[in-house]
Amino acid sequence: MAGCVPTEQKNATASEKVDPKQTQAQQNVELRFAWWGSQGRHDRTLKVIDKFQQLHPNIKIKPEYTSFDGYWEKLSTQVAGNNVPDIMQMSILYIKEYSDRGVLADLTPQVGKELKIDDLNADVVKNQGTVKGKLTGLPVSDNASVLIYNKEMYQQAGVEPPKLDMTWKEYFDKAREVKSKLGDKVYGAFDMSTSLEAYMYYVFSVGEQLYKDNRLGYTDPTFTNWLKMWDDARKEGIVPPATMTASFLPIGNADPNKDGLMKGIVPIMGPQFTATFPAYENVMKDKIDMVSYPKDKQSGSAILPAMFLSASAKTKYPKEAAMFLDFFLNSKEAADILETERGMPENKKMLEYLTAKFNERDKKMVKMLQHVTSNKPSMYDGGPKGTGEVTKLFEQTVQKQQFGKVTIDEAVVDFRKEADKIFEKNN
Repeated sequence: MAGCVPTEQKNATASEKVDPKQTQAQQNVELRFAWWGSQGRHDRTLKVIDKFQQLHPNIKIKPEYTSFDGYWEKLSTQVAGNNVPDIMQMSILYIKEYSDRGVLADLTPQVGKELKIDDLNADVVKNQGTVKGKLTGLPVSDNASVLIYNKEMYQQAGVEPPKLDMTWKEYFDKAREVKSKLGDKVYGAFDMSTSLEAYMYYVFSVGEQLYKDNRLGYTDPTFTNWLKMWDDARKEGIVPPATMTASFLPIGNADPNKDGLMKGIVPIMGPQFTATFPAYENVMKDKIDMVSYPKDKQSGSAILPAMFLSASAKTKYPKEAAMFLDFFLNSKEAADILETERGMPENKKMLEYLTAKFNERDKKMVKMLQHVTSNKPSMYDGGPKGTGEVTKLFEQTVQKQQFGKVTIDEAVVDFRKEADKIFEKNN
């Protein structure tokens, strides 16, 4: 049997007993780790990898990182080519879909061995990280949906900054005020109309739900109101024209070259998260702050895990993958490096450990999370299988309406019809 020591070697030294082939195999363990984010996130994550490799010299972590939009295109290609990374960052948008497709490993066999989850939020682990009885995602950090704004632009306009909790009317009134003061090259707000996520928060604010029974769950007048609200704002010139908005998409990459907020073209942007605040703060030092997503009957802001960490169902090294996940989520060494760049740590012991070192940015994030949580927010709904495809369909449908290729009424009917076809095919 491999690894057994023959009788005549029983008195050999420990170094002589080691099977050189086995040692070589241990040294050659390589895990690919993929994530999305800003440059600041990349830098910190690479340092965590270095620290882990120092502690485990037989395990090499090969990094693969990109922006949010590029990440999902690449992962989709990798799944099709049977070349999925061993460890990957996973979004609540896609965890159900990738779990149902058998892409993500059930981490349950590693729990209590290489992997500890005692200090993670049990409700989130059970209700969002577990899909159909399989633990496929470990929550990294807590998050709330917010709007991020540039304090300096409101000061330049001589306009009061937005209130912590605005109605939709107050949101557009504020945009109108800023536009009137800052002139042609600046707009009063970002046009969020093509974002299914932004629409979901609007749906929450009017007291409806985006999905129900593996189908769209809102009423058609709600979508009509959403499209008309933004169409009126474009016609009035208080949000950018469709061509300019398209050049800013996708939202959330924190790219100074194409982000409307970073470029100073809009003073407020969403949908964003408390977890993306550090990426903006990193570029726009001391210029920014956060407010809740606009409200109607109730708050539009939602609570969700900022992201999960998952392992591939096909990794050759499930034990070593679990060891890295455990280090990333449960070690003070990783917490010291990562701090709050990915949001407020989901691990309560690591959050407690870091609190003593919190700077003003971190305190703002904690305060905002507490504020959103106190307003009876909805829980983010990642949607049924097929939601990724429906998200792209939403953007395409709304862009057709933005560019005048279909009417609002046509867009409302077309989207429901095509989205429900996608959900029927997948569920």
